[in-house]
Amino acid sequence: KTGLNHTNGGVIDGNGKTLTVKGADSTWDSAIYTKGGTIKNLNVKGAFRGIFTGGLTSDLIIDNVTFNDVTYTFNADGNSVSDYKLKVKNSTLNGWTSYSNIFKSVSFTNCNFGEGKGYAYLRPYNPTTLTNCNFSTGFKLDASKTEGIILKNCTVDGVAITQENITTLLGTGAVNATVQN
Repeated sequence: KTGLNHTNGGVIDGNGKTLTVKGADSTWDSAIYTKGGTIKNLNVKGAFRGIFTGGLTSDLIIDNVTFNDVTYTFNADGNSVSDYKLKVKNSTLNGWTSYSNIFKSVSFTNCNFGEGKGYAYLRPYNPTTLTNCNFSTGFKLDASKTEGIILKNCTVDGVAITQENITTLLGTGAVNATVQN
């Protein structure tokens, strides 16, 4: 079950409104299914997966989107790397964020990561750069599935993440991530 199919690319501008999808609680259900384009200025609630993609036809940009009351905030599943990028900026991701290796590159800029539906977790399967991001206390980063996870000027509740404290702040799974401040 999907609340909104966004398969032709283009722009979804929520204009600050909330998209709540009820009854989409099964593993593959999502509030928005997309194959690329831009999703912006939206609050996403209520589905098992906030935004989901199984394959891309263009870059995917998520800008000023807040995920609450979802298990997976953003999720991607696929078998091969595409030529397309994922860019998430100015967004709040409360829950489990995970994506397979279908992106050419992934970046999070000016994002907040927190707990949602009992999860506070990021597991990238693509090289990923996080810039000026803040994580809530207790949030975990699993950097074991790919090389090239870079954190630039990121914090945990205002405490600067360094190479020396990354596993203390984001858990032992973050040991392979690189901090560049």
